[in-house]
Amino acid sequence: MENGSPPGAPPDLTTREAAEPFAKEQVACAWDRAEAISAVANEDLPDEERLVQRVAHLRSVLLWADELPNSEAFRAGAAASQEKLRAALQLAHKVLCDRDDPKAGDKVLSVHDPDARCGKHGEFFDGYLVDVSMDADSEILTAVNVLPANGDEGGDAVHLIEQEEAAHGNDVQAVSIDGAGYRGPVLRALTDPDGLNLEVFTPPTERIPLTVFSPEQFTLSEDHKTLTCPAGEATTYYERNTNDTGVKFRFSKKQCGGCRLRAQCLSNPAAKSRTVIKNDYEAEYQAAQAKAQTPEYAQARQEHPAIERKLSELVRRHDLRQARYRGLSKVLRQALVTCMTVNLKRIVKLRTPAPTREETGTVRAELVRAE
Repeated sequence: MENGSPPGAPPDLTTREAAEPFAKEQVACAWDRAEAISAVANEDLPDEERLVQRVAHLRSVLLWADELPNSEAFRAGAAASQEKLRAALQLAHKVLCDRDDPKAGDKVLSVHDPDARCGKHGEFFDGYLVDVSMDADSEILTAVNVLPANGDEGGDAVHLIEQEEAAHGNDVQAVSIDGAGYRGPVLRALTDPDGLNLEVFTPPTERIPLTVFSPEQFTLSEDHKTLTCPAGEATTYYERNTNDTGVKFRFSKKQCGGCRLRAQCLSNPAAKSRTVIKNDYEAEYQAAQAKAQTPEYAQARQEHPAIERKLSELVRRHDLRQARYRGLSKVLRQALVTCMTVNLKRIVKLRTPAPTREETGTVRAELVRAE
């Protein structure tokens, strides 16, 4: 869902407005300083310089605004005003963190819509993601959720299934999900025998065939602290990998240097030693790959386009591509009402008998050549 709302007021303005009930004099001084910055900014200063001055002003406001929650005026204030100030302070600090680390994700796009984020679905967009689950037989939408645009779409499948089972009192047996579901943590959460225990149909990512020993040919000890290679060499040097999805074991130069199986283990002859990653979710990945070779998988994927058509109906026929409100909770209400409307249409169609050939009113036109 794309958010078409403007960026809105700067975070220093939001903080000043929230702080006014508790520190009128300091807020008045901050207003004067902001107006002075605006006057200077109108003198054709470069955009970067204007931004630096605004950021510096926000930092100066927070120096005293951060102390307000400890003041007597704050404790004596209305609960709504207190909550507004806390939210404004949290937002202001988030904006500063985004400024300090430009490469970090999850950046605030607007102080008027702080839940909106930048995501990519084909191309980049600002706003929210809508996730839905649908019954394959009736094509009734059974659960809906809204995430920021950069949200975990695959991981949200767990929430949708739990939401459906809690609301309908049913026990979902299987789920077909697109490539977002082919992730170790998602697969484990969906297939956990002590949890949802679902049969999952998701297209696996194609793996590049290895020309050397694969990680599966290295033996991991029961305590997961020692790895033994096909040549019988063992290493206890390990660390978590960058994505924290597995353990990275490294063999020494001495172990690999004169190994009789070196050519079968190292694709690069100049490499000094072998590094092997044992993925925490290898069993889940292998199960998903094996599932993709079955007739049941082919049947499930043949039916999967039905959910894509339903999503198309939501965005094209009912304008769900545009977020009409600001904030996650309000956008969720929009999605819920839209999905309810689409369900009502589907129910009416299911309950209405299909017209017979005589009832369709087919008219045959005949052309007669004039004599």
